[in-house]
This record gives sequence, structure tokens and C-alpha cells, in this order.
Amino acid sequence: MPSLTCLCRTATTFGKNGELDEEAFRRFLQRFVDAKLGVYLASAGSGEGHALKWEEIRRVYEIGVEVCKGKVQVNANPPEQNTARMSREHTLLAIAAGVDVVNVYGPASWHGFKPNELEFKSYYDDVLRGISHPIAIAPNPVMGYTPSPAWIADVARKHTQVVSVNLSGVGTDYFIELKQRLTRSDVEIYVPFPDSFNMLQLGGTGLVSMEGNILPRTFRRYIDLYEQGQYHEQSLIYADVNRFIRYTRPWHSSAPRWLKMAMRTLKIPGWEGGLREPYRMPPEEEVRKFADGLLRLGLPEIEEQARAAGVPIPAP
Repeated sequence: MPSLTCLCRTATTFGKNGELDEEAFRRFLQRFVDAKLGVYLASAGSGEGHALKWEEIRRVYEIGVEVCKGKVQVNANPPEQNTARMSREHTLLAIAAGVDVVNVYGPASWHGFKPNELEFKSYYDDVLRGISHPIAIAPNPVMGYTPSPAWIADVARKHTQVVSVNLSGVGTDYFIELKQRLTRSDVEIYVPFPDSFNMLQLGGTGLVSMEGNILPRTFRRYIDLYEQGQYHEQSLIYADVNRFIRYTRPWHSSAPRWLKMAMRTLKIPGWEGGLREPYRMPPEEEVRKFADGLLRLGLPEIEEQARAAGVPIPAP
């Protein structure tokens, strides 16, 4: 396997009846195996994890292990909870399913709650007590707050089962301070794409993204070119992916809207089922507008998928 890892927080596939589409999910995950991308399953954002029933989350993990185990990293990204008890239950569910690593977010910022240092660190003490399985932690600002690099480094120092930190929505300065404060050289740091050009040079272990759901081979190529020292060609992919990110931004708050519209446009396995509440697919005219703009971006992997699906590419 490549020495630098590329991980994707994967979408979850639903059928026309709105239920988890297990067969489509197997085909969806095979795309990551083929591209040599690891996966994070059932994320609260891209995986619509909060909308999944307990048994559905279990099946997402089990199918992920079935398709990916031993080929690429297959990790769990349980949706954040506001109590250590619930996070611990979700963590144990993922471990029982056989995933490689479980990402444990800090406490959710529900009803305006933002943990202080004692509350944040005590939360991880309670969640991880007696657990020896490999754990990742993630200071993600979408939680409603950004824990300081010092807090993250202290959690990794105290809990030796923490093997990695997944960064999202933070910049190079955060990465630098975290690297300086980590006292363990064995803790891997996975970096977000927008600042990856700098963070990889500064010692990042690899990438963690949502955009890899649509561009898995492009992300693998980006990492390969970095390892090969082909920085000019890598920079061209960097520019392409950033254009893609900018294009999808109007359909955020989180990833599910643009992800499912892109999957529908390119007929990616599982596209038929759309979104789970509270998300709703935008009106048909807006979906057509999104698809037209997506196909006009000129990204090679998008055009290849469109051709394979029999989707016409608009003239420039």
C-alpha cells in the first residue's frame, strides 16, 4: 500500500424506498478499494450518520469491513454525541464490527454548549476508559467550537490508543502548533485538502476529505505525485480540486446536498435514493443547474464518469 494514506469520509447509499441500499453500498465502496483510498464510514456530515438507525450504522460498518478490510483502511466515523456515554456506545459498536480505527469527536455543541478544557479532556477520559482499540480524534470546527492544539496534544499524550488526528476546517498555523505540541512521534496527522500543499510538506501523514467520494482516483493521483516529487503536476490537480470545492460551496451547510446531487449527475452507485431528512434534494431546476455546472468544470475524472454513465457533457 502507498506510504501516504488518503482517506474519504464516505456517503451512505439509500434505495428508492429510502432504506439503506446494501448492494449499492458495496459497489460504492469498491470504487475506493480500486483507487486505493481508505474510508471513514457513517460520518455525521457526508455519511448522514445522525439520520441512520442504530442497526443501519452497524450494517454500514459490517459492509465496509466486508468490502475493504485488508485492502484499504476501513475506519468508523461515528456521529458526534453530547454525552460520553453515547459516544462510548457508538465506539464499541464500531469496534465490534471490526473496523481498523474509530474516530471519536469531542462532545457535540448542542444547545450552545462549548466545553472548557476540563470538560473536553474528561470527556475523552470517560469515552476511552478501558478501550485499547486504535482511536482517531478530530478537532472539527463544524462541531460548534475548535479545541486548541494543546488540548488535542494532551489527549493524545494521555491516551496511547490514539493513533491519529484528523484535521478539517483548520489552517496551517493550527497544524504547525499541533505538530510542535505532540510529544508522540507515532501519532499520524491527516490534513484537509485546501491547505494540504503546505501541510504535507510540513509532515502531514495524508489526506482526509469528502470530495474523494466523487474524485477518488484524482485524490490518489494527487498523493502519488507528491510522493514522486512531481510538484508541478500535483499543483495542477490542486487547482482543479479547489475549483471543484468552490463550485460545490453554495450547496453547503454540510456535504450531503452536493454529494447526492453529484452522485445523481454521474450515476454513481446509490444515487437513486437521494437524501435522508432533515436534508432534502433541491428543486429539479436547481439540480439540473448544478449538474450542468459540474460537467462544465473540465475535471477529467468527472468527464470519465459521465461518459461511462452515458451522460452527455455540455459543449464549452
